[in-house]
Order: sequence, then structure tokens, then C-alpha cells
Amino acid sequence: MISAVRIVLAAYSASFRVPGFLGYQLTIPVPPLSTIYGLISAAAGRWVLPSEVEWLAYRCEYESKAMDLEAIITVARSNPTEAARLVGRNVLRREFLVMPRLTLYLPPAWGGAFRRPRYHLLLGRTQDVAGVESITPVTLEPVDEGEVGGVLLPLELLTHGQNRVDGWLHNLPLAFTSEPYRQLLGMKIFGVVDARRGPSLVRTPGWLVRDATGGTAVPIYRREWVEEALRGE
Repeated sequence: MISAVRIVLAAYSASFRVPGFLGYQLTIPVPPLSTIYGLISAAAGRWVLPSEVEWLAYRCEYESKAMDLEAIITVARSNPTEAARLVGRNVLRREFLVMPRLTLYLPPAWGGAFRRPRYHLLLGRTQDVAGVESITPVTLEPVDEGEVGGVLLPLELLTHGQNRVDGWLHNLPLAFTSEPYRQLLGMKIFGVVDARRGPSLVRTPGWLVRDATGGTAVPIYRREWVEEALRGE
């Protein structure tokens, strides 16, 4: 059994951009790990790297998807200390999630940061401001199999045994360095399991946990696995 804190975040909208699309922006229905580390950093008021988080687990649900037109202002600067200058303006179609809810499980020590977050908690872009609905101490039970939805499954889990997951593959960011340089630390191929397409039964010993108060199973990302993925192992 694993002692944890369950943090539920809710917002009117969320946008987790699919990498590589030009001309319009699609969203995936589940945030990448880099967004979760960004949320922890915003709550703590400092940049938090994967090496500082023993483990994390989460799932994301939403009511529907919608499309909007958004003005994109492009700025540039020669170095981080130079004032940004306007270099262009464009209008793009942007897909977003409507009424998203993120259920995040973390070691109990991180609960205090979300009770009094230092910065705004964002589910994607600056307009996707989320609020903390609840913070609850819970116990997570390791399980060998379970129904999952609204989660990301690493590629190796999709090909494990007889798993048949209803999802699609994306190469997603794991983590970034802090401002002002914001360099990508690593990427990983995940299977995106949309919560609105129904749960998928997965058998992955050592990977899944379930909230003892009920609910579907979620994959747990341990620090050792994330650090290996960042090294490309």
C-alpha cells in the first residue's frame, strides 16, 4: 500500500498541444508528464525536476472538445536579457478540452504546495487556469491489472502480453529545464487512452495502482523510470 495525497484540479478549458502539427493546433486528451512537473513547480513556487518527485500518477477527464480561433503574436529576442520585439501575428484554429478535471496523486509531502499554490495552475496555456477542488489523503493499492482511461501508457506497456488498448501513439515531452532557456530534457512514446472512449483493460504487473476509495486504475510513474527515460534507456 502507498500513502498518497489526491489532488483534484478543474478548469473551464485545457489545451495540451499535439507536437508537430502546423496551421492549426490539436490537443491530446491527457497532459504529458512535462505538464504535471510544471503544475508541481507552479504550486511549489520553484522549478521542480523529475529527480525531486519520488513518484506520480494521474488521469484526466473532460466533457467534450471544441475549436476556437486564436490570435498568435510572435515575438523574438537575441538573448534572454533583451526586451522582446514583435515579429508577426497570425490566426490559428485551436482545439481545446471543455470542463477538464485532472486527478493527480503525489507523495503526501507535496500536498501543502497545492493548498497554497505560489503561481497560477495551468492546464496547458495561460488562459487554461485551473482551481483546486479537493486535496485528500488516500491510500493507493498496487494491482496487476485494471481498467484504465484518461491516462498515458508507455509504449512498452502497450506491447506487454495480451494487452489491447484503445488509444493512439504520440511522442510526448517528459520534462523541460527552467526559464528563461526552457530546454527539452527528453521525450517518450506513449499510448494516449482517451477517457471518453471507454476504459481499456490492461495487465501490467508493477505499473498500476488503484485508489482504495474506488475508481479506475492509473499507471504510476516512478522517479527511476522517468530518469531512465530521460537518459534514453
